[in-house]
Amino acid sequence: MEFEGIVIRSTPFRDHDAMVTVLSNDKMRSFLVRGALKYNSKLGPSVNMYTKSRFQISRGKEGYALRSGEILESYKNIKTDIDCLAVEDFLGEATNKLVQSEDAPEIYPFLERGLQLLDSGFSPYTVALIYFAKVLNVAGYSLNVDSCQICGKTEQIIALSYKDGGFICRDCFSSLKHSKWDPNKLKLMRYIFKVGVENFDKVEFAKEDCLTIIKELSKFLDSVAQLNLKSIDLLKKI
Repeated sequence: MEFEGIVIRSTPFRDHDAMVTVLSNDKMRSFLVRGALKYNSKLGPSVNMYTKSRFQISRGKEGYALRSGEILESYKNIKTDIDCLAVEDFLGEATNKLVQSEDAPEIYPFLERGLQLLDSGFSPYTVALIYFAKVLNVAGYSLNVDSCQICGKTEQIIALSYKDGGFICRDCFSSLKHSKWDPNKLKLMRYIFKVGVENFDKVEFAKEDCLTIIKELSKFLDSVAQLNLKSIDLLKKI
């Protein structure tokens, strides 16, 4: 079997082997890589974390194992920037904890494009923010940014309620339950949840704005799924 994909998990197995998980454009696949942890491994470079490679695997007594791997993109520029490295780790953790194999066709283009943009020098925190929104979408934890979550009205949106799950219009706004949002922040929220992969690099947002929303979305995720992404702590410290 031959396919292309991005390595999102690598776990040591026995002395020098590794179990590797790859996200491709149709599903997730896990397989054994013999000798992956040896310094002179021929297969090892193709299964480095967040490397895009072409793989050939075959099935044996222990399940699928890698026969050959060809690096297609190593995204080497990411390795020279601490912000990009932190974001890369965040993308990986979000993918591993929230994305299921059946979600691969929808999320793979965003992961691939996100890594390309990190490698090219595009705003790493914009990449992190948009990708986080897309992962929440596919995981079923999206927010309604099309209309008022309470009445369905599309006009006079003045707030977003994480507790209610989306936009709130002027008529449904309650000062006891909601806080008014800046119009630009509301536009940002709609953008990150609605933007397509072809426009991933259309707008760059300020680092502080990105981190503010990422922290809010992280709290929202924890409240609805009791799931904490540890890599967000590193993003906040840089």
